[in-house]
Amino acid sequence: MKKTEDHNAVQRQLLALSQLSRRELVEKWKDLFGRTPPNYGALFMRKRLAWRIQELFCGGIPDALRRVLTSGDDPLKPQSKRKLRPGTVLIRIWHGARHEVTVLQRGFEYQGQVYRSLSGIAQEITGAHWNGRRFFQLSEK
Repeated sequence: MKKTEDHNAVQRQLLALSQLSRRELVEKWKDLFGRTPPNYGALFMRKRLAWRIQELFCGGIPDALRRVLTSGDDPLKPQSKRKLRPGTVLIRIWHGARHEVTVLQRGFEYQGQVYRSLSGIAQEITGAHWNGRRFFQLSEK
């Protein structure tokens, strides 16, 4: 029951934001962030305050994700120097078929067979010689 009441309280706070004047939004900002807001418009302030209310209720972004997001690196951008850790699963769609490769301590597992390199797996999948890191989009062109 407590969780439902908390959830309802959050919903009420979110709905109330749409009724607040700019001056009231500034006061709400001070309450939730502990400082005066930058010179934002009311629409942006409502959105950011809504995020903050939910962040406080749900616990916010996990520290590990926050570090990734603030590092300046794009985690989705292929990196040629990326170290593959054992247990990582690489997924590649090739001609409509999904291929999964598991990184092992020494080598890679694909369809129950262990390979020394990603290039060998790429060749198995395509029938042609490929740079394995490029085929699995781990390095740039």
